[in-house]
Amino acid sequence: MLNVSKVIAWTLINLIFYSVSLSTFLKLALAGEPIMDRNCGYHVRTPAVVHKIPPQDRARILLTSPFEVNNQKYALQLLKFPDSTGVLCLWKPNARLPQRLGDVSIIQEKVIEKIEKDASRPATYIVTVRSEKAEDILRTIYRLNLTNPNQPKVTPLLRVYKN
Repeated sequence: MLNVSKVIAWTLINLIFYSVSLSTFLKLALAGEPIMDRNCGYHVRTPAVVHKIPPQDRARILLTSPFEVNNQKYALQLLKFPDSTGVLCLWKPNARLPQRLGDVSIIQEKVIEKIEKDASRPATYIVTVRSEKAEDILRTIYRLNLTNPNQPKVTPLLRVYKN
């Protein structure tokens, strides 16, 4: 027959096992993809960060595209947010983190539908942006020239009306 001390011991052992299991489960649930913010900031997924950055300001990385300028390797990164807007980030050589691409407000934080390298020009991308006003009708295609990554140039190429 079990005495009281054995019952208490078994209860404590089960409680400890349950606590360790729950702790491990919570850490696994929070582990995974880092949280990227609207300034291209990288945040390790922790409970504090999850509470600090609201879901609408958490991006997922949709595209990372490497390119080379003057024998230096860069990468253009597109972050997509829950409201479908995108933010362009630039990874510079020897940088630990990307920086928000500057001087491109005409396409930054807009609904970027498509981005692809321009095969005819080095360090150049073709970006398709959906209009905010006529959401399903108007799209504008831009050329994003990164031959000087510190001073990117955006040129409108074409407006497309779709039904």
